Amino acid sequence: MAVKLHGGIDILVSNAAVNPFFGSLMDVTEEVWDKTLDINVKAPALMTKAVVPEMEKRGGGSVVIVSSIAAFSPSPGFSPYNVSKTALLGLNNTLAIELAPRNIRVNCLHLDLSRLASAGCSGWTRKKRKA
Repeated sequence: MAVKLHGGIDILVSNAAVNPFFGSLMDVTEEVWDKTLDINVKAPALMTKAVVPEMEKRGGGSVVIVSSIAAFSPSPGFSPYNVSKTALLGLNNTLAIELAPRNIRVNCLHLDLSRLASAGCSGWTRKKRKA
């Protein structure tokens, strides 16, 4: 649709994520793992794969993967989410190497959830993170 409306694709911002579980890693079900990894890791990989041919037609482009500070500083209770955000770092680094010869930049943003307004809705606060 973007190609039809705008004549091509220059940038992909991959910002979808879920965290359907809070608790111990030992209590995570396979269904939670599947949902978390499918949306948080597999979807950005497949979206990138889908847009690369269109970016190449335009001489290059940019992929921005939105991750989380959880990739570097995991928080207790967010086990599958933490793992998925760490996986995005690996995805980013791999894509950056593979796509550089195609003139496609790949960068990863590691946002700090405790600074986002929506974080208050989940009970996540700086105080709890430091505890």
